[in-house]
Amino acid sequence: MPRLPMRPAPLRLLPSLLVLCLALPAAGQTTTPPATTGEPAPAAGSAQGTPPAPTTPPATTPAQPTPANPPAKPNPGGRAPLGKRGPALPAPPIVADHVNFQLKFPPDQGGGSAAGNAESLEYKRDDYAVLTGAVLIRYQDLELHADKAEVDLKTRVVKAEGNVILDQGPRRLTGNILEFSLKTKTGKVIDATAHVSNDYFFTGKEIEKTGDNTYTVVDGIFTSCSQKVPDWSFKLSRAEVEVEGYARAHNVRMRIKELPVLYTPYLLFPTKSDRASGLLIPNLGYSERRGALLGLAYFQTLGRSYDTTLHLDGYTKGYLGVGDEFRYHPTDGTQGDFQGYLVRDSVEPKDWRWKVDLNHVTEDLPWGMRGVVHYQDFSDFNFFQDFERDFNVSTLRFIDSRAFVSGSWGSQLFNLLLNDHKTFIDVNTTVEQKKLPEIQYSLRSTQLGKTPLYVSFDSQVDNLDITRTVQYSGRYSRLNLFPQLTLPLSSIPWLSLSISGGERFTYYSNRLTPPDPAGIVPQALISQSLSRALPVASADLLGPSFSRIFSADLLGFAKFKHVIQPRISYNYQGDFERQNEVPIFDEVDTQNTSLTNLAGPPIGRKGFSGQSNDSVTVSLDNRLLGKPKGEDASSREILLFRVSREYSLDKTQPLEESLDGLKQSQGGPLDALVRFNPADNVNVQAEATYSLLFKGIGSTSLSGNLSNKRGDSLGLTWFTNYTPENGMNQGDQARIGGAWNARPNKLRFEGQVNYDFHEHHLLQQSYAMTWSSQCYSYRLELRQYPTFNADGSAGPTDREIRFSLTLKNIGTFLDLNSRSSYQNSQSRF
Repeated sequence: MPRLPMRPAPLRLLPSLLVLCLALPAAGQTTTPPATTGEPAPAAGSAQGTPPAPTTPPATTPAQPTPANPPAKPNPGGRAPLGKRGPALPAPPIVADHVNFQLKFPPDQGGGSAAGNAESLEYKRDDYAVLTGAVLIRYQDLELHADKAEVDLKTRVVKAEGNVILDQGPRRLTGNILEFSLKTKTGKVIDATAHVSNDYFFTGKEIEKTGDNTYTVVDGIFTSCSQKVPDWSFKLSRAEVEVEGYARAHNVRMRIKELPVLYTPYLLFPTKSDRASGLLIPNLGYSERRGALLGLAYFQTLGRSYDTTLHLDGYTKGYLGVGDEFRYHPTDGTQGDFQGYLVRDSVEPKDWRWKVDLNHVTEDLPWGMRGVVHYQDFSDFNFFQDFERDFNVSTLRFIDSRAFVSGSWGSQLFNLLLNDHKTFIDVNTTVEQKKLPEIQYSLRSTQLGKTPLYVSFDSQVDNLDITRTVQYSGRYSRLNLFPQLTLPLSSIPWLSLSISGGERFTYYSNRLTPPDPAGIVPQALISQSLSRALPVASADLLGPSFSRIFSADLLGFAKFKHVIQPRISYNYQGDFERQNEVPIFDEVDTQNTSLTNLAGPPIGRKGFSGQSNDSVTVSLDNRLLGKPKGEDASSREILLFRVSREYSLDKTQPLEESLDGLKQSQGGPLDALVRFNPADNVNVQAEATYSLLFKGIGSTSLSGNLSNKRGDSLGLTWFTNYTPENGMNQGDQARIGGAWNARPNKLRFEGQVNYDFHEHHLLQQSYAMTWSSQCYSYRLELRQYPTFNADGSAGPTDREIRFSLTLKNIGTFLDLNSRSSYQNSQSRF
């Protein structure tokens, strides 16, 4: 059964006026290899435990090269690197000019032997050996290095001194003096360092191994820093440590370098790789609107594949927040999480505000099918701005929740969809569209036997529910069938021509009442069916294309290709006289498929670009392709400049029209697009529309991103919208963001600003500074954003400050972050 990923470790402390709640996460997984019952084979020239032992190897001992596993050396900080060992150690290498021995233990004491080598070996008595000079002893899964060692063969007790290193699997004890029982595999080290997992270091005046997985540390220090004087450490009087269990520390003082900063008389924290239930790190924060925050969280495991986290947040200005996060991963192909949060708003009218977020994925359904559920909902439109810290989430204007089961077999596609799409026009206007459900079957373009024809087919059966705050609402059914045939007429490299034709048939169980000529009575959805059949045709001519290849050593490219490529596209869709009785839900219902603003009523054409059911679009592309140096390099697009314009062939459907309706044009605005990608880390795109009827700009947009290998980045998005006839500004906003690594892997600055030039005010801004070291990091973040009142009017500007300190292998605390957006700071699937 799959195991859920780790969560921040729980914390348990004894109450005290001097106690500061700190939390330590689980240590990395450590595994003690089982003891090996088999004994290593005697080495050539070895002593058999019979005194007196020679002080030099016998003459028959062959000379050997330098051993493959010389004694490890501890680093300057007194902490030797972790040696990864298997459960069974091989026989020690035979070293020239050393005594290679095998010490046998008495049969009445269990027998067995220890093997190794040293510069010299002597016996004080028959059952007591003394080894000196680069001593190496291996016994079962133990390996001992020292300058000198004494072995009592009767009791199996080893006493060692000088550069002592004792390895057992991935764990290591080092120090100056060791007394250790090979029989029980317990003992103590003086002036010691214990390395029980990656980057988990305990040093102490005395460290005693009291069992297979237990240690006692006296007058010690814990840290994850590798410096001789650690950047941070916890100094303790005594600690009992159980690997894959808990550590119980007494009189704990947190220090920064040599400076004590915090104290607690007792600290209990897990030292295991699996999850552990308990209280998480308290959360502190401050907001000008809600006041100071104290956030508490409790983490509960519910087996290997399930867990939950409960949250309780209190604010000094009357707000109260409660939340829960539930995670599950029952099979390899199924996983998900649920997050819910309630906030008691202290502002009149006092009420609970909420959000929910569910994500589920199943990849192992029968017949290779896949199931996905994503559900998200908020109590009100202003929840985005009031309680979400994430820049992108706080600026959302719609919510899209969906659940689907889909499968694909060759050119065939099946999809069963449940969908709920909410669009927030303003505080008082919302459009909600639901598919309950939609069944879709599609056939991708497939050749009909040996004919030159290709067939494609789209179909949907829908049960639709639509709610428009200021318009019609109701539930109805829809059937849509759309077969098409395509005939390629030319496929030569410099010219391509194809034509397509088909018919879109749509049936509606309900229709709209005819519109009121006076515009007083809104349309309503009534229980009368409506059928619509629209013939559809298109033709696409690409070319003739002109190109030229030239060589130049520029921007890392060796060759360039310039391509000039005209394109003519013709699109036709038949008229339907009762189109104004068709309920508009999505692009299936519009008489022209390019109409995409479906949140409100169909857009009028006066003063703007209109729609045509019979039109031709002419475009001209200028492309510059580059091929990097190298035989296997492939070319890519560097620059694209496209100019296009649409023309309506139906005189009743002009593409541009003045506000008074007196001026019209069959031609639409001139569209221009420039895309520039000189390198993989640089891209710029600019678009603009220009009205030839009114001689004015309709819209512009600019976006670009720049980054480098250091991780520095700069991004810009800017868009404007105008009424071409009078130049009235309909919107002018810009967003700029970036990151700068002032010192790579050390100091990083980030920022993001969103500004409305039309309204002349700052929408949002956020800035952050992060400093990272070998074993800690801290982050300072400032966010400022506008708020809105219940009636939709602008409220006061809110500011939030966040400071977080993260210790390696410990976790993050002093995290001044709003718990109301806790899902953004917790790890997710």
